[in-house]
Amino acid sequence: MITLTHEKRYRIQIGDPEQFPITLVGCGGTGSFLALHLARLAYHLREQYGKDVRLVFVDPDRVEAKNIGRQNFCPAEIGEHKAHTLMRRYNAAFGLDIQAVCAPFEPSMTTGSVAFRLLIGAVDNAAARRELQTAATVMGGATWWLDCGNHEHAGQVLLGNRADLTAPEIALGFCGGLPLPSVQAPELLEGERERGGEGESCAELAVRDAQSLMVNQMTAGWASSYVYRLLVGRDLDVYATYFDLVTGSARSVGITG
Repeated sequence: MITLTHEKRYRIQIGDPEQFPITLVGCGGTGSFLALHLARLAYHLREQYGKDVRLVFVDPDRVEAKNIGRQNFCPAEIGEHKAHTLMRRYNAAFGLDIQAVCAPFEPSMTTGSVAFRLLIGAVDNAAARRELQTAATVMGGATWWLDCGNHEHAGQVLLGNRADLTAPEIALGFCGGLPLPSVQAPELLEGERERGGEGESCAELAVRDAQSLMVNQMTAGWASSYVYRLLVGRDLDVYATYFDLVTGSARSVGITG
């Protein structure tokens, strides 16, 4: 007889902050779909719990014809800044006060003392992730970095808040610290040339139709589930999820002792 044992999982404890500052960096393939989920979440937290969610969308790029169909934009928006387009759309839909920054992300955009901050990266290059890592290390654990990444048919989301950890930090029955995404997967900070590869960006794969039309939406779905469980359900007990659309599989890493 085989007896299956399951390791105890621990939920992330973020306390009860008065404000939820959330910065979405990257409003393209994954970010444009994730923006809708974040706006819905901000509306829900405001209406049901009276929470102040301060959403900021950051992206320097404008909508191009090649983005239509693969990203969450329509032909009428071609030429407009992606961040501003999504900000205007969801402010009108939900009565929110989302801010848009139509410039490359810089760590200085997330300065200020807060009890909690969520930084979501939906970028596809190492240079942008290095900026995210810098921003995530400034607040000494108060900033949680959720990184979203994908390739042709597979993707992952990784969550962390501490550069000095290599495993979850458990205290008083809760998780208060997780290794940053860049600690979990150091290759995120390396460009293809630095790794000796000839890889293509997500945008390049999309142009030649090598990337699944659904992979970005799946990545955004997993990321939004993390945010919902972290801020609303308060039951998030995983910190890395990997999925593959071809095999139909998904695997998450639980927060264990």
